[in-house]
Amino acid sequence: MNEQIDMIIARKLAGEATEDDIRQLEAWIAADGRNKEEYEKVSRLWQSTGDIFKDIRFDNGNAWNKVATKTVHKATAIKNSKKTINFPAWTKYMVAAAAAVLVIGVFIMKPFMGDGMKVVIADNGNKELVLPDNSHVSLRMGSKLSYPKEFASNKRKVALEGEAFFEVTRNEAKPFVIDAQSVSVKVLGTSFNVLCDTKAAVVTVVTGKVQMTPKDQKHKYLLLTKGMQGDFAEDKLTQTTVDNANMLFWRTGELKYENKPLNDIVKDLCRYYEKDIVIDAAVPNAVRSQLINISFNHQTIEQVLTELCLVAQCKWELRNNQYVILAR
Repeated sequence: MNEQIDMIIARKLAGEATEDDIRQLEAWIAADGRNKEEYEKVSRLWQSTGDIFKDIRFDNGNAWNKVATKTVHKATAIKNSKKTINFPAWTKYMVAAAAAVLVIGVFIMKPFMGDGMKVVIADNGNKELVLPDNSHVSLRMGSKLSYPKEFASNKRKVALEGEAFFEVTRNEAKPFVIDAQSVSVKVLGTSFNVLCDTKAAVVTVVTGKVQMTPKDQKHKYLLLTKGMQGDFAEDKLTQTTVDNANMLFWRTGELKYENKPLNDIVKDLCRYYEKDIVIDAAVPNAVRSQLINISFNHQTIEQVLTELCLVAQCKWELRNNQYVILAR
């Protein structure tokens, strides 16, 4: 579940959901049978927790203060019996759950965490992970991976939001499955890169074989092998052959171009550095199309553009957060 749905469910169970909340929740439940199962599970846990605590009087204010000191920066203390809390509005829905945490150690709005799940967020840089089956994952900064402490007997399943490179330990009896938001990726043992969000995904295979299936088009799929890339966008699934050593730039920090037009290099730099880079209209076509041989290693975008312009005999400047390549 994502955070928006978490909050809507919290408001629904607390009896404070709006009509718009109900519409969004019903649409989410109808979109996938697993969503319905997840909602019913949370509802049952919420109800059972209410039964457990119905004869117990909690000092919710004191309980929340204890949790807040660990989870909320600059928490404002609860000062009186009315327990006024100066937190963002949504936190009031979590007070009962926070009290439950202190008694039974279960955060009822995240029941899957109680099932032995680990969630890793690469917030300060790329992260290297070793999964329970000894598979290795490089998680790109800003991405999230969820996986169990121990895999099931018949399947190894993880969930990815963002981008990661996987080196999966081969096990033909236990397929490795990635819930990659908009697609599902299934392998036995291979190395590949996955970039995904809720509407699109790109899977690039380095070794082995990968099956790529859109979540809402399970009758369609691609079987990708070494050097192949699958793209899912605008509800279309396409397959191409790639020969691009730069695809793991986010992981290696290295870029290498051999006889590549300046135009194409600039497009790559936009994608790899996630920056807005353009070639000024006054730059001659002969400069744009010239073939360039150049490589970069763990350099900033400013350093890269300086070297590139030196080779291409042009210059660059920064205008309102946009890097502009100009004729000399």
